[in-house]
Parts: sequence; structure tokens; C-alpha cells
Amino acid sequence: MTKNNLYRMAMLPVLIFLFNSCLGLSLDIQMNRNGSGRVTMEYRISNLLNSIGALDGNESSAVIPVSRDDWERSIENIPGVKLVSFSKRVNALDNTVNAVFDYPDPQSLALLLDSTGKSVSISQTGQSGVLNMILYDEPSSNYDENLLALMRSFFNEYNITINFSAQTNSTLTVTNGKGNAGNIPSFVTAAQSGRRVSLSVGTIDLLEIPDGLGVKIVW
Repeated sequence: MTKNNLYRMAMLPVLIFLFNSCLGLSLDIQMNRNGSGRVTMEYRISNLLNSIGALDGNESSAVIPVSRDDWERSIENIPGVKLVSFSKRVNALDNTVNAVFDYPDPQSLALLLDSTGKSVSISQTGQSGVLNMILYDEPSSNYDENLLALMRSFFNEYNITINFSAQTNSTLTVTNGKGNAGNIPSFVTAAQSGRRVSLSVGTIDLLEIPDGLGVKIVW
């Protein structure tokens, strides 16, 4: 397997609608009664992935917003969405980016999370609504077991976490990659308490779920 293939395989679509090569992501969505709200994203980009891409001349192949200017360009066509704050930390292992956005309505939130409309859908009636989000929809059989084992040895500490809170009680249902309810793998953690629900899964664990993974949140 060439370094180019390894780099592209490492950029598995963990959250297709956000970043196709970050390995750790914390996504916190706050929903107000009128459908407006705030999104906080914190994501970690492994320096190892960047190095592999640079060595093979593919440093530009990953579409990841890594600067304030990147995010300003990304949201300029989404009506009403504002970048409230941006920060970046760099250490020997990875780059950690924190970006906070305000959005005016569910439609703008959906575009912020997924400009293609393929992985995220949101509907709201009055103060109630439904958020459907597909986190991963590739069958695990598509990926070489040796590569997954190698990735686990390097990236086992990276996680995907989603938190959602509204002004009314919320529920969360874990689905497969087609949005249908199914069995929850033991390594997927889902919790709900009143207005707040959450889901967490290891990034590499996510890649090994046979039928993909999604989430349906109702408030």
C-alpha cells in the first residue's frame, strides 16, 4: 500500500459533512426555542496524517478548515451564521482547533454541519424538532484489517463526541448508516438527561461498525 493510499484511507469519512481527515471531534449543539442557537466544535488533527500527506505531495487533498480565514470562507454563503470565536493549539501530536458559531435557524445549522444535505437533516415545528445525522455510512468490510490495526495503534485515543441541548426535554436514538434504528454496539455510549443528550464513540471503533452509525435527536 502506497503512502498516498494510506493517507486517503486514514481520511475515512468520520463526519463527512465536517472534516474528512480529523481524527478527534467534539460537537456541542445548543438549540433555543425559536430554532436559533450556538455550535461549538473542537477537533484534533493528527500531525502524523499531515506528515504522511506532505511526504506524498497531498497536503492539499484534505479539506479541513484549520484557520479563522478557512472558516470565514466556509460560512460566507450560509445566511446568518457567524463565527463567534476561533482558537488553535499545536503540540507534538496534533493540532486542536476550537470554533464557535451562532446560527439563526435550523436550516442554517444543517448547512453548517453538512453543505451537501446528504448526512444531516433538521425539521422543526413550533418548539419541537428532529435532527437526523449520519456519522458514518461505509461498511467496515471496505477496509483492510491490517490498516485498521495500524490506525488503532496510533489513533486509539481519538473520539467522536456529540452533545445536544434544547429548551425542552430531548431524546436520542442511535441508528445505522441508513438512519434506521438498530442494535447499539457496546463501545457506543449514548446518554440522555432531560434537555441534554449525548453520544460518544472511539474514532477507530466507529470505522469497524458493519452497518455504519447515525443518530436521531428529538426535542
